Amino acid sequence: MEGSELGIGADAPPLHPGIAPLSYLLGAWTGEGEGGFPTINSFKYGEELRFSQSGKKQPVIAYSQRTWKLPSGEPMHAESGYWRPRPDGSIEVVIAQSTGLVEVQVLNIL
Repeated sequence: MEGSELGIGADAPPLHPGIAPLSYLLGAWTGEGEGGFPTINSFKYGEELRFSQSGKKQPVIAYSQRTWKLPSGEPMHAESGYWRPRPDGSIEVVIAQSTGLVEVQVLNIL
């Protein structure tokens, strides 16, 4: 995905002032990790998060996340949603997971 598609870079639309405090998130982030729990074997995984402008004239950041098994690349989990900064400094977050679970959160940033 090109930077302009993520809402970053020279070709991106102007940044909505309402998402400016979170603009450092815009882009694609990848990493690797190791998971574990007492009842399962440890496992290695890759993860990608993407944050982009919604393309509308609203202060909304589109979000997506996916994980996969390492080294096979087999998909493990995916979710997507929206982050909406509010004038009071809080952030409304709505996320739908591939398992059918939906999260609605309000984050208070100090």
